[in-house]
Amino acid sequence: MSQYHTKDGKAFTIRQPNADDAEAIIAYAKLMFASTDQVLTTSEEYNITVEQERSWVTRPQHEASTFILIAEQNGNIIGLLDFSAKPKKKMMHSGEFGVSVHPDYRGLGIGRVLIQTLLIWVKRNPQIEKVLLNVFASNINAISLYKTLGFLEEGRQLRAIKQPSGEYIDLIQMYIDVR
Repeated sequence: MSQYHTKDGKAFTIRQPNADDAEAIIAYAKLMFASTDQVLTTSEEYNITVEQERSWVTRPQHEASTFILIAEQNGNIIGLLDFSAKPKKKMMHSGEFGVSVHPDYRGLGIGRVLIQTLLIWVKRNPQIEKVLLNVFASNINAISLYKTLGFLEEGRQLRAIKQPSGEYIDLIQMYIDVR
């Protein structure tokens, strides 16, 4: 567990979750899916049980190419990052992550610390050479953050996202080479 400070000086910690965090992660995920249209999963689609979440949270203990982090403040989850290497042998040198920050804590540097922590872990993992992510083209703040961390645009899926309003959004693929 490591301690950091937000841009406004408040302490928070970054750590790997354990099975006891499953219920809190589910509550956090439900909040995230309900609070933004910049994620793929909708609230209606999210039906994870506590047992399924416990299994997901403990995966890194069994799979060296998986990494999960939570950011906490005062015992509350305020951010989450998960990374998995590609499962096919010819692609195992790369992996993809997703990151989210609680709506009340966005813009305070928490997402940056989560990603920087991931990149440190990846550089220590000899299997991983390339880190990938997908981001909605409309998520300007996230794209800006990724670019400041060295990620580059690699491709774009045109009209990949169809919002409930009927609006189409491109999905941008970004990467960073860590070797």
